[in-house]
Amino acid sequence: MSDTLKILQLRLDGLAETMQQTLLRCAVSPVVREGADASCALFSARGELLALAEAIPLLLGALPGSVQAILAAYPASGMRPGDIYLTNDPFSGGTHLPDIAVIQPIFAEERLVAFSASLLHHQDIGSTRAGSVPPDASEIFHEGLCLPPMQAGREGRFDAAFGRLIAVSSRVPDVVMGDLETQIAAGFRAAQGVARLAAEAGAAAFLAACEALLDRAEAETRARLAALPAGPFRGEDALDPVEGLGPCAARVALSFEAGQMIADFEGSSAQVPAPVNCVRSGPLSACFYGLLTLMEAGALRNGGVLRCLELRLPEASVVNAARPAAVNARMNMVRCITSALLQALSQADGARMPAANSGMSFVIAFSGTDATGKRFLSTEIVAGGAGGGPGADGCAAISTDVGNAMNISAEALEAMVPMRLLSAEIRRGSGGAGRFRGGDGVARTYEALADGIAASIRGERFARVAQGAHGGGAPKGSAVTVLRTDGTREELSARSAITLNRGDRVVIESSGGAGYGAP
Repeated sequence: MSDTLKILQLRLDGLAETMQQTLLRCAVSPVVREGADASCALFSARGELLALAEAIPLLLGALPGSVQAILAAYPASGMRPGDIYLTNDPFSGGTHLPDIAVIQPIFAEERLVAFSASLLHHQDIGSTRAGSVPPDASEIFHEGLCLPPMQAGREGRFDAAFGRLIAVSSRVPDVVMGDLETQIAAGFRAAQGVARLAAEAGAAAFLAACEALLDRAEAETRARLAALPAGPFRGEDALDPVEGLGPCAARVALSFEAGQMIADFEGSSAQVPAPVNCVRSGPLSACFYGLLTLMEAGALRNGGVLRCLELRLPEASVVNAARPAAVNARMNMVRCITSALLQALSQADGARMPAANSGMSFVIAFSGTDATGKRFLSTEIVAGGAGGGPGADGCAAISTDVGNAMNISAEALEAMVPMRLLSAEIRRGSGGAGRFRGGDGVARTYEALADGIAASIRGERFARVAQGAHGGGAPKGSAVTVLRTDGTREELSARSAITLNRGDRVVIESSGGAGYGAP
């Protein structure tokens, strides 16, 4: 790679990271400010991925689809500086309704040279339950306000009509609008940097250099994939069984042909009337992550890599749901897809691949109304453990593979809702045994400080846990226990909605990673 191209990629990556840090420092909601549940990227004038922040891989598959959906609805020739576009439509490139993508065109010398794009998990966008992640949803209409690809602002500001739309749809409109304004600010900060970068060589030369970057990443990726055996290599994983729901299995066959990775998900389960389905952005995120794990250190990470991926997705399936499927709990299905994908990759490149990660995260939303009538709402993300590897134990208490979220501090939680975090610790012994042990999961205990607090809980790996590699053991399953003040004890399922009263406690225990090699 020429030094000039390498430097350009580093500078673009730095601008994407600047966007990301602006979001994390200035966001209103703790799930972003503390939990880092957001992703930023830059795109070429044609809508191909140019640069990524160090963010959550789970969300990165949504940004390319969202940018393309905006360009399909609003041709680039009609865009102007200061325009603001957005969407959260899962069936037009998105993930689930709380994830709103904001896309802003970037101009230099009066030419469109790039796009900034950010995706942020918003606290509430409507739905039947606070937090917009109802565990009992059976169709998208239960999950909140769906925003198709739309222009929502001009000259750097949201339209007043759009603000009113959010205000009447969200339980916490000030929080949502504050986070949306932060997305705009992050995008404009990146735009200033890109415009300066383009001005150094001129807009035409900058556009040509961006195309050369994409071509270089494509060439690197094709060369790496051409060195792998053809396959096919197969992997399979499934969510916990739920009575009456039917199977929720992801199956993948990987083949490598002419420098291309073909990921065929034929045989995956049909979509179900529950919120565990995911849309195309889910397998795209998983496969993009998988491709990057195959690349050598220092390889370019941009849309040229995606040119080397072919997805074959069965329609109306749990890995490629069709409207009006419910999708708010799609995260654990994407992790299931990732687990199946890594199984297949371990057959193609086994010397480097570790045992399976926990394959789950808990997402918990606490909400209610205080004594003054003001609504409160906060979302928690609880990670699991990493699988043991060929030469080391797995990490404990960490967000793995397509997840990269941080745990939320007690101070942030307790400032937002009348809950107390009594303990947060590693769940000792929950990782799988092995020559190299799986990392342990997490145990967190919460206490309600008021009556009538609603809690929506989404988790996975209660019954079906990750399997060890090369003789390694399986981890302990996840668990959620409610300890009532009257002494009763309730064991909850993976997707539950409950009401807590003063003094009630909730104990969250996440699964660990699998072990590698015989103990």
